[in-house]
Amino acid sequence: PPWAMMYRVSQGSNSTESVSSSLAPPPSVSFVSVPSHALDIDPFPPQPKCVSLFRGLVLAASGHGLLLLDTHMSRLQAHDLKLLYRRFARFVCNPVTGQLLRLPDFDGAEKTLTDGMGLLTQAYGASGPPKRYAAAQLTEVDGGQRFLLRRFSSETGDWDERVLPSPMPPRRRMHMVHEVLDYGGRLWWVDVSWGAICVDPFSDRPELCPVELPAHSMLPDQLDENEMRQLIKHRHMGVSAGRLLYAEVDPLHIRSFTLDDDSRRWTLQHQVSVDLLPNGGNAKEMPLVAAVDPLDTNLLHLNVDRVNFSIDMSRKRMIESTAIPTDMSPPSESATTSYLPCVLPSFLRSSPIPGKKSVTKNKTLADVLVRLDRHHAK
Repeated sequence: PPWAMMYRVSQGSNSTESVSSSLAPPPSVSFVSVPSHALDIDPFPPQPKCVSLFRGLVLAASGHGLLLLDTHMSRLQAHDLKLLYRRFARFVCNPVTGQLLRLPDFDGAEKTLTDGMGLLTQAYGASGPPKRYAAAQLTEVDGGQRFLLRRFSSETGDWDERVLPSPMPPRRRMHMVHEVLDYGGRLWWVDVSWGAICVDPFSDRPELCPVELPAHSMLPDQLDENEMRQLIKHRHMGVSAGRLLYAEVDPLHIRSFTLDDDSRRWTLQHQVSVDLLPNGGNAKEMPLVAAVDPLDTNLLHLNVDRVNFSIDMSRKRMIESTAIPTDMSPPSESATTSYLPCVLPSFLRSSPIPGKKSVTKNKTLADVLVRLDRHHAK
């Protein structure tokens, strides 16, 4: 399909196969499976009376279809599940070929969670494959008065760090629950209670720039972590048809706004009633924003209970629906946003991940199992 709604939790596997992707047309769910042996992050051989657990998360997608994965391995004592040690690793992944490239660790990486990390790619020409990429993480320091920007360049193969002044409103803290966006040559960190901050990760003099939400969507008070995890289920930002789009759902309406790059102001694109969804107005909970459509600003993908819906907001009608697989948690039970829009341009089939260092990658394309599931429930 031209794009996929990637399940945020990568599927673990004990298979001897390489990295595989199950790619289905939206609103069906797609996912990437990463066998533990492909990660190669456990420095010690299996030990008796110990258990090794692997977990992966799809952190972000670049504008050219590469994924940023976060994985960690925990070694526990079998009899009491006492944690012996834990190792983290971050990878860039081509979801079509299955190629993995491990990012080198930065100082303190073994103890650092990967919240607030994104991936930006830049291409040869307007529509060519990526020629370089940057991974970057933003972390609050000094009680939220400043931000630590860690960034990795595929051209240098190294991380560097900058401490930058916070552009946030006074006494406001940044929540890093939303995925980081690749848009307009900048990475965007989104807080759906007030707005976003963006930066060019390739710049010699990076500067954090704020963009506020539409005025009616700005919340005056700081929310706690649990409140933010509920709010983000009904508010989301994404890149759609080359524009930054913000979508929100309240008990009565579904709205979308697009950002004017010059004025940094939002324009209402569409507003429709939740009643256009089956049982939309009678559902136990408000519809959840499943994904912003990266190709069409008129389309939005929602979730109610265990069903994903695609709606055409310009025609005010539902156009497709599909049930969530029984082995996947629905968005309502997720601790973060459940789906990540990922474009799948044709050059991904033949384009290696750029960069100096390729620590972990599949041997050949023949080693990769890519399953294209084009049959989904309606």
